[in-house]
Amino acid sequence: TMDTTEVLREILAQELEDVVAFGIFDPAAVQQMVDVGVGQEVTVTIGAKFQMDALEQQSEPLTVTGTVRLISDGNFTITGPMATGSRVNMGTTVVLDTGRVEIIVISRHVEPYDLGCFTSLGIDPLKKRFIMLKSRIHYRAVFLPIAKSIIECAGCGVCTSDYSQLTFENVRRPIYPLDNINSASLSEGFPVSR
Repeated sequence: TMDTTEVLREILAQELEDVVAFGIFDPAAVQQMVDVGVGQEVTVTIGAKFQMDALEQQSEPLTVTGTVRLISDGNFTITGPMATGSRVNMGTTVVLDTGRVEIIVISRHVEPYDLGCFTSLGIDPLKKRFIMLKSRIHYRAVFLPIAKSIIECAGCGVCTSDYSQLTFENVRRPIYPLDNINSASLSEGFPVSR
């Protein structure tokens, strides 16, 4: 959904500094900040617009105050190893600067697998202490080589890695990673208990 806020909320609560966060999908918040204009302070509520009924959980909207640092058309050309040369359109995009965190709010869903998500907005991710990405896998080709470390977070959302949150039907069992499979359990005849 790109509109869950739990990790960003914790970054703000921990008062981390020198952070860039990509990205929160919220076209209505983008329009509100466009209406306010570059250089203006704004208090805006972002995220948590999508219902995630299948997961029986819901993100919470996040109200933040900051300065609208930049408004962009959200277009850039990929220079990294995935889809090199392709054009990306993030839709109208706003950088909201809280003083500690630059929050990139987008109006089109985009997977952040290229530095252009930042550099097209005048942000050099190599100079940031922390980069928050809303991505599960595709970020790795570009961001692993520049990261000192990676912290994967199990936030609320449809791209969970916690398979216990999901219901599976018509799946032969046992099967990894849904079941704890090791050589001992296989030799003893794995009990199916779900």
